[in-house]
This record gives sequence, structure tokens and C-alpha cells, in this order.
Amino acid sequence: MHLIKNLDKKQRVIFFILSTIIFVGIIYFIVISISRIGKVPTTVQYAPYEATITLNGTKINNNSQVWLEPGKYSAKIEFEHFKTIEREVEISAKYRYIVGILEAADSEGEAYIKAHQQDFIETEGIVGQALSQEGRAIKEQYPILNYLPINNRLYSIGYIYHQNEAPSITVKSAPEYLDAAVQKIKNLEDIDPTIYQIDFTAENPFSSYNESPKSDPEETIKASFQLSDTYKLSEGEYIAGQYYVATLYKYDYDKDLICAHYRVLLKNIDDEWHILATPQPLLTQKNTPKTPKDILHYANAFEP
Repeated sequence: MHLIKNLDKKQRVIFFILSTIIFVGIIYFIVISISRIGKVPTTVQYAPYEATITLNGTKINNNSQVWLEPGKYSAKIEFEHFKTIEREVEISAKYRYIVGILEAADSEGEAYIKAHQQDFIETEGIVGQALSQEGRAIKEQYPILNYLPINNRLYSIGYIYHQNEAPSITVKSAPEYLDAAVQKIKNLEDIDPTIYQIDFTAENPFSSYNESPKSDPEETIKASFQLSDTYKLSEGEYIAGQYYVATLYKYDYDKDLICAHYRVLLKNIDDEWHILATPQPLLTQKNTPKTPKDILHYANAFEP
């Protein structure tokens, strides 16, 4: 206050103006900071920059940075003479992009591209960054992708990835090498195979069966699959008293070899043993649903 008293009228006006600007700036900063709590800065860039972008029906600025709450959004990008894009985008702390390039729908759109090439050149670079970041985020979420594809003369293990869905793992091999492929997956470091959809191209000889529950799990399996000399059943093992795992396999007498083990998992319900799902070389939450993961892990670790 003593300092203000020593100022002349002009200096006081300047002082109060500056103080007001600083005060308003602080309030603005606080308001903005509060409004951004829980949100992530997201790059929005679609070429051409004049294209209109809406998220869940609300327009957002193109060629800008916006703050969004993590989650899934329905995006629509449109501009006259260009093909409209409607897609679902998922924003997270690890992926903060809504980027892309519209495709010309007619000759006027193609002419626009030639006249605004810089928009498209800049956006191509951003799209590359986004794809790279998306790839890293996907591999962090699904670490098995760090090991795939695997190819050798016995089998191949690859994957198909659909945006916003867990990848599907595909195992290609002749039946006699299927056990080796399964063991390879089980040996991958820090990988939980039970969270994936795993498809095996080898024909499953146990895909068709008529369940016939019995008071003994082994008898349930034998009655359900009508086993013969060719199709055999291994010794099984009880899991926590309530579950039972064994393997079914086909024995090739001509080649004197086993054509893959298929794990069959049963559960005791009202003193009868029921087959939980079609036998598989590797049990997952996808092919053996509604089964606790620890039970699946135990069953997969079972070796006949």
C-alpha cells in the first residue's frame, strides 16, 4: 500500500491495469486447469483442414489440440467433394490422436488436393507418428505381439488385429506338430495365452460330441466321445476338487506318432461331471468361457 501511495495517478492506473490482467490470467489458468482434470491433450488433424469433425455429435476444431476424457468416441469427418468418414476412436493416456486423410469423391475434390498439398503432406507425417504410437500401445496391451509372427518348417504362429479388439492368434501346422506350436506359445516369457482368441487350422477331431454326464469324469469323457483304438484318453488330474482335466489325442498307427493333445476340461455340477467346452490344444477365456483364469492356467500346464 505504501508503494501505491508513492505512485502518481498515471502510474496507479497502469499498476491497476497490470494487476487486473495478472488476476484475470490467474483465474483463467485455474479455470482451464480444472476443466482439463482427467483429460488428455489430443491432436486433431484431418486433411483437408477445412473438413468438419464431430465427436459424439459435437463439433471440434480441426488442425488443433483438444483436451478429451479417455474413452471411445464416434467420430465423423466430412467435407464437400470428399468421402465422409465415420469411425470409432479410442483416446487414452497412451494414444492421443484423431488424425487421417479424406479421399476425394470427385474431380473437384482432386483439384482441391492439388491446391492444398501442404495440408496433406503435413497430415501424412502426423498419421505416421500416430500409427507408430498406436503400434507401441497395442503391443503393450497385448504383449504376445512382440513375439509374432513365428515361422519355421514345422508351424507358423501369426495374428490378425482389428481396431479396438483383442488380436486373434492363428496357429498353422500339421496335426503332428501342433503340440510343438502350443509349447512354443506356453514358453513365451510374460505371456498369458488365456486372454486371446487362438485359432488352430488343423482339423479338430474332437469338435463333435454328445455330452453324457456321469458321476466319474473319466466315464463322462468316454461316454461323450465314444473313443476307439485310434482316439485315446490320457490320465487326468483333479483341480481344486471341482474341476478335472485330461487330454484327448489321435494316435496314428501308420506313422507311430501322436497327432496333438486336446485338453478337455470338466466341472462337477450336482455330483455329475460336465464338459465345459470343445476340447482345445490350449484353453482360453474365448474357447472356454466363464471359467476362472487360474483354472485355465492349471489346465494348460497339465502334461499327460
